[in-house]
Amino acid sequence: MALATSDSLRTRFRGLPEHRQGILAVTGAAILFSSGGLFIKWVSLDALGLTMWRSLIAGVTIALITGLRPPKPWRAGWLEWALAISYALTLVLFVVATKLTTAANAIFLQFTAPIWVLLAGRFVLAERPSRTDVICIAVAFTGMALFFVGKLEVRDTAGNVSAMASGVCFASFLILLRRPECRTETRPRSMMLGNALLVVTLLVVNAARLSGDSFTPGARDIGGLLFLGVLQIGLAYVLFGYGIARIPALEVSLIGMLEPVLNPVWVFAVLGETPGWWAVLGGAIIVAAVGARTVVSERRRGMVTRVEG
Repeated sequence: MALATSDSLRTRFRGLPEHRQGILAVTGAAILFSSGGLFIKWVSLDALGLTMWRSLIAGVTIALITGLRPPKPWRAGWLEWALAISYALTLVLFVVATKLTTAANAIFLQFTAPIWVLLAGRFVLAERPSRTDVICIAVAFTGMALFFVGKLEVRDTAGNVSAMASGVCFASFLILLRRPECRTETRPRSMMLGNALLVVTLLVVNAARLSGDSFTPGARDIGGLLFLGVLQIGLAYVLFGYGIARIPALEVSLIGMLEPVLNPVWVFAVLGETPGWWAVLGGAIIVAAVGARTVVSERRRGMVTRVEG
């Protein structure tokens, strides 16, 4: 019965227009991504230890789901390497940020990725930002600045900067995924390469540290690491790669608004971590700016469709 229901849902999904398939896939990925703040806080390992184990599990998960093998490093092309490096930096910087600052700060500052997509899209993807896009960028940067109000501690500042850097890397990853030469198999293969790069690099770094406690998981950590590797990264990025092949990079980053909205909610509900009021205000401004831009764009698209019809 369950198998028949699954087959029915899969058939209905494949019958949808490709653009709608992309929207649903990216939405599912955003929901899974949003659980990262909670489980990163839950696992007791430090950022480097957690990232190493999560990437190992995620790489295996992506290989099992797609049936593909990671590319041999010496045979990978420039695009696969560029995707792998931007992917790896996005993951490790976000974990560092979540460990050093609140989950709300980390996700909202990483969510500045649409701003960087707008700025770089004109040069890399030949997408010229509109006046609405420019206004959105200005307002979002104002919201981003509020994350640093009253945050003079080195710990918080380092976490905020790491989150912003993660946003830049994520934007690079989005743009590269939309390059014309990026084929269907390139996306999961580059993610597997990125995970392998993280595992090998962090294994050496963690082994060089004298304390094994920072990267040796306990009984409580194993469940969290499995969730992070299998669902929050592995399955989520397979859905993400499927979706971004069907909708533009900017639209992908805008649909991702669901992630920063849900991320601090999970952390607050389970762990009771309350973000600062300046962070809440700054995050609300960022989400409102990007959300308003989405509404305006959809209205314009609808008007063009009616005129052409």
